[in-house]
Amino acid sequence: MKKYLLLIITFVFISCNNEVKTENLKSDFSSFFKNGDIMTSATQDPLGNVFSYPTGEASVTSQVKVWEPGFKSPWHYHPYTGVAYVVQGELTVNYDTETSLDAKGDEKTIILSETYKAGDKAFLGVANTWHLSENKGSEDLIFIVSWLGEKDKPIAVLSE
Repeated sequence: MKKYLLLIITFVFISCNNEVKTENLKSDFSSFFKNGDIMTSATQDPLGNVFSYPTGEASVTSQVKVWEPGFKSPWHYHPYTGVAYVVQGELTVNYDTETSLDAKGDEKTIILSETYKAGDKAFLGVANTWHLSENKGSEDLIFIVSWLGEKDKPIAVLSE
């Protein structure tokens, strides 16, 4: 009987302890996220290109990315635009606006750099432009992107 009583007391203690952790977690998120729009009526990406829907069967692919400090992507482009939002850290995107999409290989030149920070408004990811993205900050970068593409088509094309 003593073993059962000890087991019940342990269970109650663990349950109470988990409940406190859950309450703290809810509190942390509610103080981080605020009500409001993160994007409204966006029609152009950061380079001024007008947003357009794909011509094939529409498909949405959503991703969460977590990049450690110092992470750098390879050169690539996206055939479609995406809606991106930085949750933590800073995302730096380096664009090569002059090299043809047919030019595979790493002979690219950074022509323009943009940095997007946590808490900024969401932005449209640039389609059909070579770029490499990186985390130049000192903390993990966390961002969310939803690609507005075509069913069964790749959302990124690598330079090699």
